Amino acid sequence: MKKLTILLTAVLFSITAAFSQPVSDHGVIPIGVTLNSILRLNITSGGNIEFIVSTIDQYTNGIANANRYDTHFTVASSVDFDVTLTPDQDDFVGVGDAANTLGLDNLGFTTVGEGTGANGTNWNLAGLSVFTNASTPVAIVTSVANNGAGDVSQNAFVINWEFGTTNAPMTTNTLLSQSIPADRYVINVLVDLIAQ
Repeated sequence: MKKLTILLTAVLFSITAAFSQPVSDHGVIPIGVTLNSILRLNITSGGNIEFIVSTIDQYTNGIANANRYDTHFTVASSVDFDVTLTPDQDDFVGVGDAANTLGLDNLGFTTVGEGTGANGTNWNLAGLSVFTNASTPVAIVTSVANNGAGDVSQNAFVINWEFGTTNAPMTTNTLLSQSIPADRYVINVLVDLIAQ
């Protein structure tokens, strides 16, 4: 009887093994990618611009752009970007007398690329522009879709400043015709780098 029980048990196990499913297993390998955003602006020179109007010719014709009136800056960005300028107040304000003001539209600025990037291909650069007030930023660099991201060798720029030249869209009134009191007038211009 013992032999029969053992034989039946062996047959039963062999039949069960014949009908069992093959066993498979799998593992999971999680893979993650972290992209850190890079968005850096660096003013490399011309972080302080000073126009000194001291002749009748300058009062009449203004001060045209020259190297001393240039601001150089670079952008390193992993995404398309815009660069805007915004004055911190609605007018230039006199240092000697805060009641003295000078219109923002006496200051003009043009942005030029000086890196390996190209206007119209990597970004669009604004032509001669003026500020209207402290609450309206002026876009000076706007990336072309999917082409603005790049390093500082591609995204290098110069802002050419001019003052009182009456070139459109600047005011058509000369400094002389505005009869502005003598003073040192100041504003701060905020340069903002914004991801698109």
